[in-house]
Amino acid sequence: MNKLTSTFVIAFVALSGCAFDSAEETGGVPTLYERLGTRETLSLEDPSLVGVSAYDREGQPLPCVQPNVIGGEAVVRSTEEGVVIVEALDIDLSDILIEQGVLFDTEDDFQISDIQLKLGTQLAVLPEWTNRDTRAVGTGRADLLMDWSLVAENGDHLPLATQRIRDVEFFVEARLHTDHRVTVEVTTAVEGTIWDFSAIELSDFSMALNASTVPSVQ
Repeated sequence: MNKLTSTFVIAFVALSGCAFDSAEETGGVPTLYERLGTRETLSLEDPSLVGVSAYDREGQPLPCVQPNVIGGEAVVRSTEEGVVIVEALDIDLSDILIEQGVLFDTEDDFQISDIQLKLGTQLAVLPEWTNRDTRAVGTGRADLLMDWSLVAENGDHLPLATQRIRDVEFFVEARLHTDHRVTVEVTTAVEGTIWDFSAIELSDFSMALNASTVPSVQ
């Protein structure tokens, strides 16, 4: 199996003694620190990707088990001490269809629907603030949950048990742009087996998300 290697190397900096710019010091434009202080809701946008490797009971790769990100949002805020908190991260994924005979010796397709990833715990990041508080970069850890459903022959969606990846390390980068948009990138990579359902083994999970607010009209 191919193994993904995390490329996230980030040094935390102590925030004690750090000073943050105010809107008065930046020409009346709120800083990233101030914008996140009032909480921002961002929509996921392209390119946002989720990757995973799938194998059958014999360890053979399964084709077509690669969902696309079709929607979602992130809710982000900062504390008075400068900690960035991702309060929510909801990711909607496309259906997965495994055609007949690929997974089981049956004449039926195997379809997974209603796939959603979300944080199981809030993601707190002690970031480095740079460029007059227009950029914050750091890492944090949180659980990641997956909800999903099996599509029955009659079209009913049968919810399956929520799956959890515990204590995932995420890299987070927040930026304030000249058009007053706030963008947040959230990335992670987890090596090895993630979920083993006997018939299907999922491993080597990766995620690269981009989220943005709507540009302000000034």
